[in-house]
Amino acid sequence: MSPVHDTTTSSIRPMQITTARFGVLDAIEEQMVEIEGGLLGFPDASRYVRVEIPDAHGWLWLQSVDDPELAFLAIDAFLFFPSYDLELPDADVAAIELETSADAEVLALVTVHASDDGAGQSITANLLGPLVINDRTKVGRQVVLSNSQYSTRESLSG
Repeated sequence: MSPVHDTTTSSIRPMQITTARFGVLDAIEEQMVEIEGGLLGFPDASRYVRVEIPDAHGWLWLQSVDDPELAFLAIDAFLFFPSYDLELPDADVAAIELETSADAEVLALVTVHASDDGAGQSITANLLGPLVINDRTKVGRQVVLSNSQYSTRESLSG
């Protein structure tokens, strides 16, 4: 099922997505993103819906539309890492039709790691492989940065 735009009333009817984590979600077109080639390790899941986390500014879930079991925790990379500096390869810029940096939304996928003793946790963000989304077209791509000072496990927990 896909969102349907009713040109007679200019309204968007939501689509329903069944998920393992959130149950049934109602989503509209503005929440959807198409990730060209999928995320690394998940090439068959290319359509995602953004699920905002209440009272957690800059945090969201990316829930796969293609796989109800698949959801990724993500953050606004620039909000949490203000000095984050990335140089996108021209091929990636062209692939998502990014005309200006103002149209780019840059997300970092997040991992929560349990400590070895089970007494705590650490949270890291993947700044080496950010997800860059053209906010105008809602098309994105996970980009692997070459010659980067960043890692897949940049600390978010202090």
